[in-house]
Order: sequence, then structure tokens, then C-alpha cells
Amino acid sequence: MTYVPFNDLSRIHKNTIDDSFRVFKKIVNKSQFVLNDYIKNFEKDFASYTKQKYSISCANGTDAIELILRGLEIGHGDEVILPTNSFIATSIAVSRCGATPVFVDNDEFYLIDTEDVKRKITKRTKAIIAVNLYGQMADLNTLSKITKKNDIYLIEDAAQSHGAHDLNFKNVGDYSIAAAYSFYPGKNLGAWGDGGGVTTNNKKLSEKLSALRVYGSEKKYYHKYQGFNSRLQPFQGYVLSKKLLELDAWNQERLEIAKTYNEAFKNCSRVITPKTFHKNKHVWHLYVLRVKNRNKVIKEALKFGVELSIHYPVPIHKQLAYKNHKQSSFKFNNADSFSKNIVSLPIFPKMKKTEVTKVIDTLVKVSQ
Repeated sequence: MTYVPFNDLSRIHKNTIDDSFRVFKKIVNKSQFVLNDYIKNFEKDFASYTKQKYSISCANGTDAIELILRGLEIGHGDEVILPTNSFIATSIAVSRCGATPVFVDNDEFYLIDTEDVKRKITKRTKAIIAVNLYGQMADLNTLSKITKKNDIYLIEDAAQSHGAHDLNFKNVGDYSIAAAYSFYPGKNLGAWGDGGGVTTNNKKLSEKLSALRVYGSEKKYYHKYQGFNSRLQPFQGYVLSKKLLELDAWNQERLEIAKTYNEAFKNCSRVITPKTFHKNKHVWHLYVLRVKNRNKVIKEALKFGVELSIHYPVPIHKQLAYKNHKQSSFKFNNADSFSKNIVSLPIFPKMKKTEVTKVIDTLVKVSQ
């Protein structure tokens, strides 16, 4: 029986292993272990790719969000609005800064609900974190107007939107003060380990973030801020620069798979396919649809050799980590409802057409 994994990273790494190991040996021989030229080169490459002026790498995507928040001096007594339909890292970064996450619902595109955002703004609100979920940008144009009207910051959690833009060719970061990226291995642009980064067009903020990631130091042993240690490992800088050259092609492969799924399920009443916000160029980090009896569907699909997943089974406000949050018992119509039915299908570069067909045939069978 042919097995279709949820993701298979080995397919995009086969041709780069030998060259990468050669570079790793070079790094070891030269003892270039921290913030070396490979990191600097990747930061330049990524700034150029995202069409932003500055790029600051760090240890992971959660740290990237926290760096932005600390750089903007958001902390105790402040509130930060974010969607409850997201990975918990979005809110954990807020909590680690001492600020209070304020949760809002998602819309029909699984993105942050801009109308709910308006309702949740208070005098303590300092920022909105728009999560570009599953591979497409949130309604950043509307959110930008909201933040400007209320004199607060707009931050993007771009952990799942490497290479995304809208049809007006506005890029991730163009609407916000800064965008936070994750380079976790399974992302569209993933390292061979953990990693993260921030892009911004604000020079002053970029300089502060560069210091904050090294214990708040602009000069060794002289500490301007109370920062922390969050540095991307040098080998990952090389890997990410190499993979960045392939990112657009890989995103296009994801798009073609998504189109095939959409076409296959368009007349299937048992499946609710994902919608693309009307001005977005989706990069399909995840293909998330909704079905009844979701858990049973996942279990049955595995019997046929198809691995499915869930992103995310429990909204953040319902996580035990936030059991004492004032919104822990709130009802969010879409987030609470969708979380019971969403299922993620395999979608990754170098996925075979036969595998895509098997996913489709299997889902049709098990969703009856």
C-alpha cells in the first residue's frame, strides 16, 4: 500500500546535503559559531526577498514576536489583540513580555476578524498581531486603518506566509511596523533546525532588535537594554539562503496542489474547501478544509495510508495554559465551531500527482 505522509522534507533536501555538509565543516574549522557571515548574508538575502529594508534573524519564531513587542516597549499593563485561531506561540510571546493577550474570532477565511478587533480595542490596547494563517495575508489594509485611527501598532505573525503578497503587490511587512517569521523545518522556508527572524522598514527598531537578541548589547559587554539571547545558528543561515532560491518554485508547487484539491472537492457537499481572501496571493503553507466527524475521517484515512493533521484542535483561549484568562470561557462562533471540523491535507513540494490523487480519493471515501 502506497503511504502518503503529511509532509516529506527529505525530497527538497536530497540535492543540497553534500554541499551543506561541506559548509558545515568549513564553519567548524574556522570556529565561526555565532552571527557569522552566513547569518549576515541570509539577513541581506531575506530582506531583499521580502522587499523590506531590514532583516534580523533570531533563534525561533516565538522569539521573533517577542523581540518586536519588547522593541516597541509593550509589557505589563498593556493589551495586545490577536486571533484565538492560531498556534499558541502568538500569545505566549505576548504573555512572556508581561502584556495581556486579548483574543478575537476568525472570519470565513480563518483569518483574524477585523470587526471583532474593533470591538476589543480599549485604552490599554497597544498593538494588534495579525496572523497570516495557513499561507495568506490577513486583511492588513483594513487592520492598518484601524491601527492608525487608534494610534496603536500593527504587527504581523508571518510564520506561515513566506513569499505571500496581495494582488496589489503589497508584501508581508508593508502594512505593519514589523513582521515575525518562523523558520521551523516544516515551514515554506524552513531551516535544518529551529530559527526565526523579523523584517521591518524602521531603522531605529531594527537596530534595537539587533541589540535585544544579544542581551541588549550594541557593543560587547556594554548593554543598552535588558535583552535576551536569541541568535540564529550560523549553519542555518547558509541553509536558509540556499533554500530561499527555491522558495518561489516550491510555493508554486503548493499552489498547483491546492488548485487540484479545490477542483476535486468543489462539488462534494461533505467537504468545505478553504477560501482565499479576494486580494491575496496564497502560498498554501497548509491546505485546511472542514468535514463532519473529523477525528473519524483522520483515523479512517490513515487505514488507507494517508496521513492527515489538525491545525489547530483547540483555540488558544481554551488551552489549559490560559485557564485563568478572563476570556477562557468565552464563545467565539467561528473559532470554536471550526476547530471541531478542520483537517489539514498533505501539501508539500515534490509531492507526486499520484499521491495527490490518492489523498482526494481517500477523503471522498472516508468523508461519506
